[in-house]
Amino acid sequence: MALETNYKYEAIPGHQTIRLICVHPGNETDPVHLSLVTTSLDTAPAFEAISYCWGDAQNLREVTCNGVILSITNSLFTGLVHFRRPDQDRVLWADAVCINQADAAEKNRQVLMMADIYALATRVLVWLGAADDPLYGLVPSDVGASIRQATELLPDVDPENAEELDTKSQVLRHETQRLRKEGKPNVLDHDWLPLASLLARPWFRRKWVVQEVSVARHVVLYVGGGVEIPWSELAQLVFRMEGMGVERLLAFDASKGHGQQASEEDDDGEVKRKTVWPVLDPLFVSLHCVISLSMVQLYRGRGTLLDGVVTTKFFHCSDPRDHIYSLLSLGGQGPSVQPDYDALVSDVFRRFTITMLVEGQSLKVLSLAPDRSIFADPNTPRLAELPSWVPDLRLMRDDVLVSYTVRPQAFFAGGHAKPVLTVSENERVIGCKGQVVDSIKTLATSIIDRILADIPEMRFSWEPLSDSRPSRKRKRFALWLKSCYEVSFGHIYGSQDPADSSDETMLAFSRTMVCGVDSMRNRLSPEIITTFPIYLNWAIEYGDNEDADLKQPHPVLTSSFSSTIDQSLQAFMALTFCVTENGRFARVPMNSQPGDCICVLAGGEVPFVIRPTGRGTYTLIGECYVHGIMDGEALGEMAATPELLETIYLE
Repeated sequence: MALETNYKYEAIPGHQTIRLICVHPGNETDPVHLSLVTTSLDTAPAFEAISYCWGDAQNLREVTCNGVILSITNSLFTGLVHFRRPDQDRVLWADAVCINQADAAEKNRQVLMMADIYALATRVLVWLGAADDPLYGLVPSDVGASIRQATELLPDVDPENAEELDTKSQVLRHETQRLRKEGKPNVLDHDWLPLASLLARPWFRRKWVVQEVSVARHVVLYVGGGVEIPWSELAQLVFRMEGMGVERLLAFDASKGHGQQASEEDDDGEVKRKTVWPVLDPLFVSLHCVISLSMVQLYRGRGTLLDGVVTTKFFHCSDPRDHIYSLLSLGGQGPSVQPDYDALVSDVFRRFTITMLVEGQSLKVLSLAPDRSIFADPNTPRLAELPSWVPDLRLMRDDVLVSYTVRPQAFFAGGHAKPVLTVSENERVIGCKGQVVDSIKTLATSIIDRILADIPEMRFSWEPLSDSRPSRKRKRFALWLKSCYEVSFGHIYGSQDPADSSDETMLAFSRTMVCGVDSMRNRLSPEIITTFPIYLNWAIEYGDNEDADLKQPHPVLTSSFSSTIDQSLQAFMALTFCVTENGRFARVPMNSQPGDCICVLAGGEVPFVIRPTGRGTYTLIGECYVHGIMDGEALGEMAATPELLETIYLE
């Protein structure tokens, strides 16, 4: 019997009905035969769900489905071959086959059920591809053992206990140096290449996997060649790495001439050894994605949809609407939206924003607007149809100042009351009760501008690129610190004796530089703030001095305080330092200009930079930190009586 060449889906009856794949037995080289069966989710037989990257849509393979030829991507094809049993059927679920991708209405319904599907599956099988991939390289067979060995080198951590994290990270630094001197296994000398090769696979940055993993009972990662790793083991390692600051340890170690070694031929053909910039540095995004997934698992059910959007900013999706729709199951609290794959991307983003503002009664979403793109890539301009107060979620690259709802709120610039706002009939303008309290006077040169001057190609890269020259990175950082200092104090750094760490101006400068919080949005202690001038002096001298590697740092910089300052500076590096017309110190969006206004909106967690349009309205430039007004000082008692405030219209 001749096989048909095009598989035709039949409509799924009912709202709680899904399709399952029955993969028939076969050996590795046999053609793939499968059947699609329809079942109620409530009475479905035991099945496993596949989590994978779709891969190149042009690289298709054929399988036989219900006696008809069905074309699927090579990525799913190799996964089905890997998971197929030689002697019995295997029941699986995979979105590309089980959902009719050409039927938008069916997609809308099935997307709402996907969390239930992955939660009901007995296991989630993560397919990362063949062991040796021509594009992503080789994953060694011992990667699982390497992960377990690395985990044993790191202490367990509690992400909500900042004091414990600081103490344990300090102990780890000292213990690592001791073990290295004794020639024993330690974090710095561990071979991180197997982990790096695993994290290079694109699955770790696919947005849909957040839901697929976070709701699952049991998740296992598979790579061709017999690699099988429980997700919990990988997540535990990366979680500990993040908590202990392993990336920073490796980076600092490499800057001193240590780190992973590789052979290289010089111009005469002689093989030499060279120190390679930390092997994990280019994979910062993948590491961050694993951490984000772990945090989603930890807090699932307690957060909002907006929390999910902020947490997953580094994940990719081919359909921009999935920056929202792939996360719908994560919002245990607060409002949600209905998927609509017929809607324009700009309409989806606008409706999401209005829902968060009006139904959520929160201004947090404004902190994502107009975008968080750090580098303005001319190849991916902001969607022209969006008002400035609607974030373009395709351009999320940077963190925000506002707190996650599952964490204590750090700031109350607009007081403790709910915001008062209106939305115009055409959904282009919002009006918020608030007050213009200041304006920008003088801006320091941003660290981003200095990075682009050294590495211009970074503007065109989605991924954070590494600077392979540690001395240039140190010097650039020192120049940025000097620029901020000189804008604040009005004289060249080093031309006068620096102010005492207890001086009010120095305290304000120090707190503004770190935005008053650590990377988890915990308010920083006075002890850490008064450490900043010491850190400042050391960092500038370290950047200016070519022999700085040989110098012993100030004792306080070997403490956890220095690590905390490092994290804060890195988290908010996209905010430019400035002095306002009223003499306040502030960190503002990179595209801010002298004369831009600073406003506080009633009920807002942080202030915002806005720019007059000349039409009685403003465009939103972005959130900001302004020393002295982060706890409601600017609005005072008026925050509780918003009718006394002006209405600020954003378009």
